[in-house]
Amino acid sequence: MIKRKASGTILRHILLCGVFFIYIPLQGQNSLSEDTIRIKEVIISRKQISSDLPGFRKISIDTTLLKNYTNISLAELLALSSQVFIKSYGSGGSSTSSLRGTGASHTQVSWNGININNPMLGQTDFSLITSGLIDDVRISLGGASMETGNGGIGGIISLENNPDWSNRTSVMVNPDVGSFSRYVLLAGVKTGNDNFQSVTKAHVNYTENDFPYLNTEISSEPVLEKRENSQLSRKDFLQEFYLRKQDNDFSARIWYQSTDRNLPGSMLIQSGTQGEEQVDESIRSIFSFKSERGKTDYFVTGAWMHDRLDYSNPLASIESKNVSNSFTLKGGIETRILNSTKLRIFINNELNVIQSNNYENNVSRNTASITVIADKKSRNRFGSTIMIRETLDNTVLLIPDFSAGAEFRLFADEDHFLRSGFSRTSRVPSMNDRYWFPGGNEQLKNEYAFLYDLGYKMNQRLSPAISISSELGFFRNLIRDMIQWHPGEYTYWVADNLSRVNSTGFESSFSAAYSLNELSINLNAGYSFTRSVSAEAGTEEKIMNQLIYIPENQANGSLSTRYKNIYSVWTTIFTGRRYIVVDNSRHLPGYTVSNFIAGIKIPYKKHSFDVNFRIENVFNLSYQAIAHYPQPGRSYHISLLYKFINESN
Repeated sequence: MIKRKASGTILRHILLCGVFFIYIPLQGQNSLSEDTIRIKEVIISRKQISSDLPGFRKISIDTTLLKNYTNISLAELLALSSQVFIKSYGSGGSSTSSLRGTGASHTQVSWNGININNPMLGQTDFSLITSGLIDDVRISLGGASMETGNGGIGGIISLENNPDWSNRTSVMVNPDVGSFSRYVLLAGVKTGNDNFQSVTKAHVNYTENDFPYLNTEISSEPVLEKRENSQLSRKDFLQEFYLRKQDNDFSARIWYQSTDRNLPGSMLIQSGTQGEEQVDESIRSIFSFKSERGKTDYFVTGAWMHDRLDYSNPLASIESKNVSNSFTLKGGIETRILNSTKLRIFINNELNVIQSNNYENNVSRNTASITVIADKKSRNRFGSTIMIRETLDNTVLLIPDFSAGAEFRLFADEDHFLRSGFSRTSRVPSMNDRYWFPGGNEQLKNEYAFLYDLGYKMNQRLSPAISISSELGFFRNLIRDMIQWHPGEYTYWVADNLSRVNSTGFESSFSAAYSLNELSINLNAGYSFTRSVSAEAGTEEKIMNQLIYIPENQANGSLSTRYKNIYSVWTTIFTGRRYIVVDNSRHLPGYTVSNFIAGIKIPYKKHSFDVNFRIENVFNLSYQAIAHYPQPGRSYHISLLYKFINESN
C-alpha cells in the first residue's frame, strides 16, 4: 500500500510540474469580476466528471472580457482570447476564422442553437458581430460541434443570449472614441422580474479607418501612405423577451443589423483609386419554447434568418445583388436515465431560398437531420459520450456522422483528467459551390473527415489564494473530397472535389489566479502548433506543403490585475509565418501585437461609472494578416461605461 501511494504521489507531481513548462492558448478566466463575494473554501470529496461533453474539448470565452471589450468586433475578441486564427483584410474589412488548420467554411456558427452561417458562402464574417451584443461565447472543437446539430469539421462557435431573472431595471450607456475617427456607442435597457424579462440593446459604429501605413509594394523604398476608401458605418438593434411560468419557458429574440462599408484595395492599387463597396443587412429572429416534465425537458425552436449582400466594384464592372432567406424548425427532448446517463434527441430542418443575379435561377435547398446524443458519467472517475447524426440533403440520404469520446479522472477526488475522442463528420457544399454562375458544380460530393482527439487537463488549488489550471491536447484531422475552386477550361474558375487535407497539431493552455483581500492577479498563456497540408486527389504525397494562410505557430497571453476598483489588462498575440502561395515559396513574416487597457470603476448609490483607456498595437508594429492589406498601427481609445440599476422589492 505504501508503494502504491508513493508512486501515485510521484506521478501527480510529475504531471503538475510538466504543465508548468508547457507554453500554452488563452482560456477564459474571471479576471475582473465586478460583484465578488468571498466565502470560505468548501472541499467536496466526491465530484463527477467536470465536462458536460466527456471526451471533447470546449472553450468558453471569459464573460469578463466580453464586459471590458464590448465595443470591439467578435473577430478581435476571438483573436485576443482563443485558439481561433482570424484571417482579416484589415480594420473594417471582412474577417473569417480557421479552427485546427481548416478553412472558414469548416467553422459553423450558431446563435442560440440556430445556424447563422451565410448559406451562399457557407461561412460567417466575424467583423460584423459586436461583442457587446452577446452574453456568452463558446467554442466546441472538432467532433464536439455535433452537440448542437450543426456540425463543422473544424468546430462550432456558439453565441448565446441568456436572461438574468433579477427583479430590477438597469440602464447602460457605453460611448467609445478612438483613433482614426472611430466613434462607437452601445446602449441597453434590461427590466423585469422573476417571470418576465425584456432586454433591449442598440449599437452604432462609424469609423473613417484613415490610418497611416508603410507601402512596401509600389517602390524599392517604403512609402508612408494613408488608408483611403475604408469608411465603415454599422448599426445593430437587438430585442429579447423571456417569459417563464412554472416549468415552461418562452423566449423571443430579434436581431437587426446593417453595415455599409467601403473596401479599400490592396497596396498594389494606386492610392486614391475608388475601390469596392459592400452593404450587408440581416434580420435574425428566433422563437423558442421549453417545458420541463420531471426528468425530461422538451423544446421547440423556430427561426427566420434574412440576409442581403450587395457588392459593387466599379473598376471591374461588378454589381452583385444577393438575398437569402433561411427557415429553421428544431425540436427535441432531453432526459436522464438511471441518474448517470443523459439522452438527447433532436430534429432539425433548415430551408434555404436564394435570389441572386449570380445564379442562373432562384434556387432552394432543404436539409433535415436527426441527432442522438448520450453521455454517461459513472460515479466520479469515468465519463463517455456517443453522438450520431443522420442528414437528408434535399432527397439524398447521407452517410451518418458520429462521434465517440471518453474521459477518465486519474486520481480520486482530484481534477486530473485524460480524454480521447474520435469522430466522422461531413460538410454539405455551400450554395455558391453548387450554383454560382459560371463555375458552380451541382454534382459536388460532400466533404467528409475523420477526427482524432487526445488530451489532458487539470485544475489545482495550491493555497486558499492561488489556483492553477492547464490543458494539453493533440489532434489529427483527415479531410477528404475537399472542395476547391481552380481555373477551368475557359476564362473562369470552377468548383471540384480536388483536394485531401491532413491537419495535425497540439493545443495547450495555462492559467494561474491569485486573489487575496482586494487584490487579484490572473495570468493566462497559450500556444498551439498546426501542420495542415494538402495534396490533389490522385497525386503522390511526396511533397506536402502547408496550406496558405494557416500559421503553424500561434501563441497568446494576458496579465490582468485588479486592486479595489482599479484594473488593468495586458494582452499579447503572436502569429507565425503564413505562406501566401501553394508551393510555399513566398510567405508573410510572423508578428507579435500587444494591447493594453487600464480603468477605474466608480460606484455612486444606484449609479456606476467605468472609465478606461485602451491602447491597441502598443509598439506600433507594421504588419499584414493577408498579403498587401495593411493593419492599423498604434491607436488610442477612451471608453465610458455608465450603469443605472434600480432594485425592485
